[in-house]
Amino acid sequence: MVALVVAVASLAGCGGGTNSPRGADPARAMLANLPSCDRVPLDADPEISAEVTGLVLPDGARVTSVVKQGVLTTVEASIRMTPLDVRAHYEQRDDIDLLRAEDETFEAEVLIRTAQRRMYLRAGALCADGTSLTAVVGPDSDEAGLPQFQNG
Repeated sequence: MVALVVAVASLAGCGGGTNSPRGADPARAMLANLPSCDRVPLDADPEISAEVTGLVLPDGARVTSVVKQGVLTTVEASIRMTPLDVRAHYEQRDDIDLLRAEDETFEAEVLIRTAQRRMYLRAGALCADGTSLTAVVGPDSDEAGLPQFQNG
């Protein structure tokens, strides 16, 4: 009985949330099963600058496309982070208003408000620690036509 209590106490201290530094999180283990990012070209497309009001990407994001469509601007980028890390990045920022965030391990979505604008971002895993980013920036309005969160 004592051995069982000790074993349970040891396991309880292992962590297991998405912020576990020891990697005990099953979602992170699933991402680690993806191909190495050394085998996936994250820098195949040329990098461009993105001067878009309301665009807030994590440091290190590599922008490859900016397309203006009426009041909306779509930005494509990639970054050496997992979708879980991208979501956590926005949750930790204090210079934005995080309206919604969710993830399904291989994909994360966030909706933020900043500088009188809204930005919807979808982050999809490309490899073990590389992610594609698609951000749509538009007016701060429910009727702006920003993409909706995917359910299911």
